[in-house]
Order: sequence, then C-alpha cells, then structure tokens
Amino acid sequence: MVEIVKAHEESLEPRAGQWLDRKDLAKPSLNTKEARRRDLTIIARHLADNADRPHPFWLEPGTKGFDRELGRVTLGDLNNEQLGEAFADFARTHAASSIRRARSTWRGFCQWLVTDLECLDSNPIDKLEGPRKTPWQPKPIAEEDLLRLIGAAQRPDPQARNPWPELEQAVCAVFVGAGLRVSEVVDLKVGNLHRSVDGIDSLHVTGKGNKTRAIPFPPEAVASIDTYLESRSDRFGAVKPSDRMFIRPNTQPLTRRVLDHMVSGWFRRAGLVPPPGALNHSLRHAYATLLVEQTGSLPEVQRLLGHADLATTQAYVGVTTAGVAETAMANPARAFLRRQKASHEG
Repeated sequence: MVEIVKAHEESLEPRAGQWLDRKDLAKPSLNTKEARRRDLTIIARHLADNADRPHPFWLEPGTKGFDRELGRVTLGDLNNEQLGEAFADFARTHAASSIRRARSTWRGFCQWLVTDLECLDSNPIDKLEGPRKTPWQPKPIAEEDLLRLIGAAQRPDPQARNPWPELEQAVCAVFVGAGLRVSEVVDLKVGNLHRSVDGIDSLHVTGKGNKTRAIPFPPEAVASIDTYLESRSDRFGAVKPSDRMFIRPNTQPLTRRVLDHMVSGWFRRAGLVPPPGALNHSLRHAYATLLVEQTGSLPEVQRLLGHADLATTQAYVGVTTAGVAETAMANPARAFLRRQKASHEG
C-alpha cells in the first residue's frame, strides 16, 4: 500500500488535478475547462509513450484518459528534450492554433509547479520553439453560396435515417441569423429566445468568459424556430423554457459532432466545396462579414459576436457606427430566409 501511495504521489496526476482545481476558481467556461484537461492529457500521453511507460499499477486495468496518462509521467519528464519530442508528435496531427493552446496550458501548469509548489527550477516550456502566429483571417462564404447553403438546409437529407427538416432549418437560422458559436448553439435553451411584444425578439446567449449578450433575432429566423418547436411538440410533447433548444430525433441534445455532420450535409447537398477549417464557424464568419459589409459598424458587430477584443472583429474590416438592433436587422441573410420560406410554402 505504501508503495502504491508513493508511486501515485510521485506522478503528475495529483499535481495536475490540483492545478486544474485552482484554475476552476476563476469560473472558466466549460469549453475552457475541457480544453485544459485535454491538453494536459494528450501531451502526457506522448511523454509516456515516448518513454515506454506502462499503465499505472495503482489504477484499474482499462482506465483511460487524464488519470492514466498523467499517472504515467513524473516531474523528471518535464525537461526540454522530452517535452520537445512530445509537442513535436502532437504537432504532426494538430493545427497551429491547437499547438499554441496546448503550449499555453502546459506553460501555465509548469509555471505553477515553479512558483507555487517549487518543485521545478524553471519553466521548461519557455525554451520550446512554437509555431509562428500568423494574422487570423476569416473564411466567409460568398453570398450566392450562402443562399445555396440555406436552400439545402430547407430540404430533407435523403441520407438521414430519421430526417427532421424543421430542426435543420432552425439550426441554420440560428447560425446565419445570429452568428452563434457552436458551443452557444449546443447550450442554447428554449427560454433564451426572448419574445418582445412591440419590438424585436432577441437571443440571450452566454458565450466565452461566461459573458451574456442579447442578439436581436430577425423575424424570419424566429419563424424557423417556431416551426421547429411546433414540430418538436407534436413529436415529444410540450417544451419548457429550461429545455435545450435543439435535440436530436432520439430526444438527446445536439452535440458538436452532430452539428458538424449536419452542416457538412448542407454543403454536400448544396454542391459546395467546404472551406478549410470548422464548417460551423464559417457560417459565423458569413454572418459577421455580411453585417460589416452592410453597415460598416465594427463596434456593434463586435457586440453581436461577443468578441472581447475589437481587433478580432477588425479582421472583417469596416468602421462606422449604428445601433445594435439596426445592425442585426440589416443582415442580408434575412432575404435568403424569406426567399426559401416563400419557395417552401409555394
């Protein structure tokens, strides 16, 4: 028993767990928490595999993930040579942005080991060479392609085992009508759609940094949501404000993977070559680009997107001023939605 306790304490697993607990005190978003844990796990796996380390003998056979991988490495593995090899292995299958994020996670963890626990003399990550950060540029979809994409979302997927066209139409409306992030679409609740008696309806969304923003939501997009909710009630009964806005035909919540598959299907049915990068995010880029081109109001588009830094929004180019509601209602995607709705009803 003493040997087991000692081996466990000498591994990185308890220290990494303690560091994550400390970081959680700042109330990070769920995505940030998961990314940190994932970054620690995958680099630790490369460290352990390169050193040919066995499964920790104090864990049940078959244990995977964080406990196993961090349990296979020790403080002695945190040197420039071994970490350099681990990050080189990681870089072969990951984008530069993922590499930078993983380096940031490990830099923070190692710095905590230096300053708080005083079990490292210096931060080994500081001496590792990382990918050069290139200026970020959005990859928006051309207006004519966006129209084709919206049209594809209105049609049932012929390859779907249990098609639900109203769901796909509503998801498309949220992407192009509000420019939400994938995580925001997944986490959206029915009650996040705020109805206005004499004004413009809005989506209240909690984004990065747990910051909530209100996005004016055009009536054409609201109509798509209402049609979906009506079909959902017919299938599964009444919905509550606390329910997830989007669920699958099996009543399970939508996930990132399901959304990726759904959007990929729209590109396929529209006969479009998918742009590089995350397809879901390309719709957010399209939303932002169209608004900037239509209004030139960079500060207001920044608020609609939930960007903490105006420099991120500046990638879309254009600077003037306009009201938030006017900016959102100027979204050209409204015309595309109207056209498709009229065609569908006809």
